Amino acid sequence: MTLILVMDNDCAIGKNGDLLCRLPLDMKHFRETTKNSVVVMGRKTYESFPKRPLPERENVVLSRSLSEIDGAKVFGDIDEMLKYVNSLGKRVFVIGGAEIYKQLLPYCDEALITRVYENFAGDVFFYDIENDKNWELAESSPILETNCRNIRFMRFLRKNS
Repeated sequence: MTLILVMDNDCAIGKNGDLLCRLPLDMKHFRETTKNSVVVMGRKTYESFPKRPLPERENVVLSRSLSEIDGAKVFGDIDEMLKYVNSLGKRVFVIGGAEIYKQLLPYCDEALITRVYENFAGDVFFYDIENDKNWELAESSPILETNCRNIRFMRFLRKNS
């Protein structure tokens, strides 16, 4: 599985239940990267989308409180969810929120991170994958300017133990 997220200099990934900022270039990257794949998310992330389910993707929601959501397959158990997504034969992206990233990180071998070179005083955080000895930077775009913000697309791979 692959994590995909945006984070700032402090590893913040959200603020007040929302994204840190709107980045059309990153949104385009997200749409193109996750199209025709499986996206796994928590209930709050699913509910935050203005258009649900995300089109042209298999939407999978991990939730302890819901058993059914229109347009998405819901699982209360990670093992059952993993069996299901592995049976689909498609690329699987973990798209948030923070608790889902934390729970599914051990099952991921790739992380696609859009780094925003700014501090947003976020209230939800990932962690500093760039300095984790178990992960290595495999690819990186040049710094790009979008919406007056400097960003970089980065691809990390988990090192073999």
